[in-house]
Amino acid sequence: MKRSLQDWASLAEIIGTAAIVLSLIFVGLQMSNNTREMRSAAAHNATQSLQAFYLDISSNPEAAHVMRLGVSDPNALSKDEAFVYMMKIHGAVLTYQNVFFLGTEGALDASLHLTLIKTLGAIVPTPGFDWYWRQRADYFTPEFRVFIEELLISEGASKGAEIYR
Repeated sequence: MKRSLQDWASLAEIIGTAAIVLSLIFVGLQMSNNTREMRSAAAHNATQSLQAFYLDISSNPEAAHVMRLGVSDPNALSKDEAFVYMMKIHGAVLTYQNVFFLGTEGALDASLHLTLIKTLGAIVPTPGFDWYWRQRADYFTPEFRVFIEELLISEGASKGAEIYR
């Protein structure tokens, strides 16, 4: 059976359409894999930053002293200790702001987001966080400030985690 030029053109169009569909499926799978990898990297970076903060404080007796005193009674800190406390807390709260946005944007697993944010509730109701927040709240995005203010209200009756008292 002899094929006409029109038959060959129709066959080429069918093959081209199939190739486009297969390409779109491949791109969709690649995007899905890329999204998983990005979420994994976001989770790793968020937890790594907080782990580094905790490790720095727990492995340095002087830093631990400054943090414990700063959280419970910031007015008892010397000027140098107050500066160290302010910088350490600010670094940690910047990390929490990143965690907040990764979670709200869906780039961080929801359960991990809630777990990490819950740890913030342990320090927010302390005198030291209040002292810090009154000086630094304007350094954060409006959305994160609202989140912290709501956390301050909801956690306000507690005195924070026992370890901070």
